[in-house]
Amino acid sequence: MIRPLRQWHRRMVIVLGIFLPVAFAVGIAARNPVRGMTSLPPEMVESSHKFTVTEWERADLFTKAPIQVGLLREAAGAGNFALRFSAARDFVKPDLIVYWVTGNPNSRDTLPDNARLLGAFNPATPLPLPEHVRFASGVLVLYSLADHEILETSKSLTLP
Repeated sequence: MIRPLRQWHRRMVIVLGIFLPVAFAVGIAARNPVRGMTSLPPEMVESSHKFTVTEWERADLFTKAPIQVGLLREAAGAGNFALRFSAARDFVKPDLIVYWVTGNPNSRDTLPDNARLLGAFNPATPLPLPEHVRFASGVLVLYSLADHEILETSKSLTLP
């Protein structure tokens, strides 16, 4: 009884030893090519705006973290707004991103539904503000994407 089973097993291993590499090669050859992108999404394209005028700079918006926030504008009295952040060299947080929340959020543990992503926390690049942000008071939220937690919420501010 054992000998016929061993012979059957030997034949199946030989068949699988030949069939599996051939099936793998055919599968690799028959797969669809990876689609390429012809252009980047608008959110990822570097802004053509040059923010040269500083409207104000504040270091008192965040109480826990030593972060300075500057409001920039394209031209004196006209143009779009942007926020520039600067922090000490020892301020290192994983995957820190900045949100704008209109009004004064109740919860300090989770992002509210009306939170608008402004961009990644990068002192070298100002974050352009959407039009609707200029006409409403709100708070800035620093969110760690790696830790899935809100690091800090700013004091309420109204932009000019």
